[in-house]
Parts: sequence; C-alpha cells; structure tokens
Amino acid sequence: MFSYIHQGSTHTNTERQFMSETLGMSAEQIDSVLQQKAYELSQNIQKRQEAYRAESDPLYMEWQYDQTAEAEQAWRNKVQEIKSRYPLS
Repeated sequence: MFSYIHQGSTHTNTERQFMSETLGMSAEQIDSVLQQKAYELSQNIQKRQEAYRAESDPLYMEWQYDQTAEAEQAWRNKVQEIKSRYPLS
C-alpha cells in the first residue's frame, strides 16, 4: 500500500480533496505525492512481471507437466504471494 509523510504523519489516503482540505497540502505537494504514487505503481508492474517469470512461471510449467492438485496450488500460492509483494493499487 502506498503511503506518504506529511508534517510528520504517515498517510495512505491520496484523494485530492483529503490532501487539500484535511491535510492542508498545496497543489504542488499533492501533485508530488500523486507522481510518486504513479512511479511506485509503475515499478511494481515491472517487478511483478519479473517475479512471475522467475518464480511462478516455472511452477506453472511444473503443474502443466504433473497435472496434480498440489502443483497447481503451489503455482497459485506463488502468484498470490507476488501480487501481495507488489500491489498495483
């Protein structure tokens, strides 16, 4: 989950209205937070793709070969782990 620090407190709400009205952030500060969030999400997309190739794709291929419930579950568990590690929202 994306978070940012404003005036010594950590926040996760990135709605413009919240940042402006509740936190009193300037338009420049808000834009900076939103740009950082977009950058981090774009990095997570790339990291997720790399993790799929390196970690889950081999398990998928093993499942395709074995056709066992255990192999399928190992692959699905790895996919969920990667999604948790690199969230897209």
